[in-house]
Amino acid sequence: MKNTKLIKLLETFSLSEFKKFRDFVKSPFYNKNKNVIRLSDVLSAYHPGFDAVSFTEENIYKKVFGAGKFEYFKIKNVSSDLYNLGLEFLKLISNPGTEYTSDYNLIVQLRQRKLFNLHKKIVQSTQESFKRVEIKGSEFLYKNYLLTVESQYVDLFEKPSSISGILTEFDSYYEYLIFHLLQYYNLLIHIGKENNIKIDIKMIDDVVSFLQKGPVSTHPTTTSYQYLILLKFKGDEKYYFKVKDNYFRNFSKIDAPAAYRIHMHMFGFCADMYNFKGDRRFVKEGYELYRHSYLHGRVTSGELLYPDFVNFIKVFVRAGDTELARKFIDDYSDKLPPDQFDNSVNFSKAFISHYEGDLSAALKYISTVNFPLAILKVQARILEVQLNYQLGFYEETRSLIESFRKTFLKESVISESFKNSILDFLKNTVQIINLRQETNKKTQNFELKKLREIIEKDQMNHFGVKFWLEDRIDEFKS
Repeated sequence: MKNTKLIKLLETFSLSEFKKFRDFVKSPFYNKNKNVIRLSDVLSAYHPGFDAVSFTEENIYKKVFGAGKFEYFKIKNVSSDLYNLGLEFLKLISNPGTEYTSDYNLIVQLRQRKLFNLHKKIVQSTQESFKRVEIKGSEFLYKNYLLTVESQYVDLFEKPSSISGILTEFDSYYEYLIFHLLQYYNLLIHIGKENNIKIDIKMIDDVVSFLQKGPVSTHPTTTSYQYLILLKFKGDEKYYFKVKDNYFRNFSKIDAPAAYRIHMHMFGFCADMYNFKGDRRFVKEGYELYRHSYLHGRVTSGELLYPDFVNFIKVFVRAGDTELARKFIDDYSDKLPPDQFDNSVNFSKAFISHYEGDLSAALKYISTVNFPLAILKVQARILEVQLNYQLGFYEETRSLIESFRKTFLKESVISESFKNSILDFLKNTVQIINLRQETNKKTQNFELKKLREIIEKDQMNHFGVKFWLEDRIDEFKS
C-alpha cells in the first residue's frame, strides 16, 4: 500500500493539512461514505511516514471493515474514493495563483444576484487591500485586472455615461499584457541564444521599435524586461546600466522568480563582455550582481544546482573576495546534491587556492574533480593545465594538454566557436612553454611580441583564459 497513489499524495500533506483534510472528508457536503471517513482516520495514525511494520493492506482493511475475508477490490475502491477527495481538497488550498479566486467568485456572485451595494462595498474594500501589496508580480496584475473589471461595473451602474471606468480597465489590462509579453520575449530570446537556434518571435521588430521610444510602464519588473530586450537587440551597455539601476532600486518590489530571471539575463551580458570582449570591468559588475543575490537570500529560485554553486564561487574569487567565497561554501554546500558534493567543493577550493597563490593545494584539489557535465569538466581541466604550468611542470603540462585536446575534440555538446577558443588557449600555452625553454633572448623577445599580438587579437576569454595568458607573458618581464 506504501506505493499507491493515495499514500504518495498523503505523504506530501503537512500535519496541519492532514488534520484539515480529515475534517474535509467528514463534511457531508463532500462525502457521505462512512468507510472513506474510517479510512482517513486509520491512515492518520501512520502519517506522515507510512512506514510502520503494521502498515499493510490487510491490517488497514480490518480496521476499516472489521473482521472478515480480505477483499482487494473493496479496499481499492474506498482508497480510490479517498484519493479523489484528496485531489478535491487540493483545489481548495490557496496558492499564489489562486488565493484570490474565492474572493473573486464572491464578488461576481453578488453582482449576478444584483446585490449591488454589497458588491460595491467588497470591491472597494478589496481595492484598498490591493494598494497595500508591495510586490506586484504576475498573479497580482491578473487579479488587479479582474478586480478592475468589477470596479468598472460599479462605475457603470452609478454613472452610465462615464468613460473613466473603461479607461482604468484598459490600463490594468495593458499593465498585465505588457508585463507578460516582454517576459516571454526575454525568455524566447534567451532560449534562442543559449541553444543556438532561430526562433520566430512574432512582432519583435515592432516591439523593439516601440520600446526605444521611452518607458512603457512604471512597473519595475516590466521596466527591467524593457531594458533587457533593448540590451539584447542593440548591444549598447547603457541599457545594462539602466536595468541594473532599476533592479537594485526596486528589488524589494520584484517577486523572487522575476528577480532570478532578471539577474540571469543581466549576468548573461556580463559573461558575454567577459568571455568575448575581455572587458575586465564586468568582473566587478558580475560580482555586484552575485553578491547582491547572496546577501538578499536569492541564490536560487528553487533547488540549488551545482553549476550555479560553482558559478557563485568563480564570480566571487575573480573579484578577489575569497572570504565571501568561503562563507558561501559554508552556507550552501549542504544543499548540493550528494553525488556532486565532492566535485563542487573541491573545485571551489581549488579555485580559491589558485587565486591566493597556494598552487600545490589547488592542484591537489582539482586532481580529484571529475564533473559529469561537459562544460564544468572542461573548466576543471583548464585549471589543471594552468596549475601545472605555474608550478613549472612544463613536460607534465605538455602531456596534459595533449590528452585534454584529444578528449575535448570529442565533446559533441560544445559549440565550434567555444571549442576553437579553448584550442587556441591550449596552443598558446604550449607556445609559452616553448618560449620559457628558449635560451636565445633575442629570439624569445621577438616571439613573445608576436604571441602577445595574437592573443590580444584572436584569443577569446572563456573562463578567463585570455587574462591568464596575458599574465603569463607579463611574467617574462621579471
